[in-house]
Amino acid sequence: MNSNGYAACRDLAIRSVEAIPVAIPMVRPIKWARGEIKTIENVIVVVTLSDGTQGIADAPPRPTIYGETQQSLVAVIRDHFAARVQGLNAFDIPRLWSALEAIAWNPAAKAAIDMAVFDAQAKRLGVSCAQLLGGTLKPLTVNWRLSMAAAADMMREAERMMERYGFRAFKVKCGVDRATDREVLTALRKLVGPEVEIAIDCNQGYSAQDLLEMTPLFEELGIALIEEPIPARDGKGKLLCAQRTRIPISGDDSCMTPDDVRDQLELGAIRSVVIKCARTGYTQSRQIIALARSYYTPAHNGTQADMHIGTASAAHFACSYDAVHAHEVSSFLDAADHVAREELRIESGRLFIPEGPGIGLTLDPDKVKRYRVD
Repeated sequence: MNSNGYAACRDLAIRSVEAIPVAIPMVRPIKWARGEIKTIENVIVVVTLSDGTQGIADAPPRPTIYGETQQSLVAVIRDHFAARVQGLNAFDIPRLWSALEAIAWNPAAKAAIDMAVFDAQAKRLGVSCAQLLGGTLKPLTVNWRLSMAAAADMMREAERMMERYGFRAFKVKCGVDRATDREVLTALRKLVGPEVEIAIDCNQGYSAQDLLEMTPLFEELGIALIEEPIPARDGKGKLLCAQRTRIPISGDDSCMTPDDVRDQLELGAIRSVVIKCARTGYTQSRQIIALARSYYTPAHNGTQADMHIGTASAAHFACSYDAVHAHEVSSFLDAADHVAREELRIESGRLFIPEGPGIGLTLDPDKVKRYRVD
């Protein structure tokens, strides 16, 4: 880029922020210990810069986790955040976050605005978000999340996903019934063999005592990670369990903010960090990566059941650091449709993202019109 190009970027401002609520059908519901998603009722965030460049992101409402609903996301973005960030320099991320943090909480709304601004920056510069974040776009090893169901149904699903997409890593939702967890995990290990990575996510469903009693089985089965097994605020219980198993306990619900991550790392209760760009954007996710590295703790990208746009955003971030474990960015396969022009694909257990500036996706106006609900 020549000096005139740099000058033009330097003077770019945020012209507007739009919140578009959509409802998209799913192939099947997603179930976990604390909730269920039957329809994708997300909010598409569009940031337009003063030269007309647009960046996009996806804000998933998770009322049982963050308290945000589709309606509250639209309201806080349209009535509060849009006016606060309008006119700010599009490359001044510290000022952007100063404006966002004037309103408490609302993590998915803030994260989507943050990522849409980065997407606009990258598109204006003609680079990918992965490059803008210091990485390079590449295929990512991903896992498939097995939702709660009868054991036989879960095994059929695992077999189907291995045959169709080549998955070599799975994440199993657990934490409701220990007997069922034993049956499912034992059957899955027998099905996939010893080399396939299996992680479990209890969504805070166990007590510390439950986990201590289940740990010998998990070790015997070669479980790679135990994600958020007990109540997130039971730090001492989690520390007790962490000291009695060689399987890393992974922080998710207890690691919603960089401050949360620091507290968990200082406590010694976690030995792996789940990064969810849908709640921390790129800016706070980079802070979490720095914290994890300072404690020699691996991290990987998780999902808030992200669909196409959210998956692409998270995948670009995942390309900016090295991960030990498979990323959980395959939930878009549960969507019956989406609002982007471009497609994502998974082959041989790896996610491939369209090349192009920003996150590699642009909105399809016809699909947006079809699925928007306002």
